[in-house]
Amino acid sequence: MFARLRKFLGSVLYWIGWVLAVLVIAQAIILSVTTGNPLVPVLLGGIGVIVWLIAIGFKYILAGKNYRPKNSSR
Repeated sequence: MFARLRKFLGSVLYWIGWVLAVLVIAQAIILSVTTGNPLVPVLLGGIGVIVWLIAIGFKYILAGKNYRPKNSSR
């Protein structure tokens, strides 16, 4: 029972993180077009990528072997 919950929780956290990362990167693109200042969009884009990588980590840790890359040597 807890294995299914971990897989489900890992997938849910991954998708929430993915959506948040897309929203942050879209906001960075909008700010880069409207302000012309390149530093704010680069910072927001970096934050979006970090959120996305954390979401991948949650999926990898919580979901277990089913979501690990197939080309892995393990």
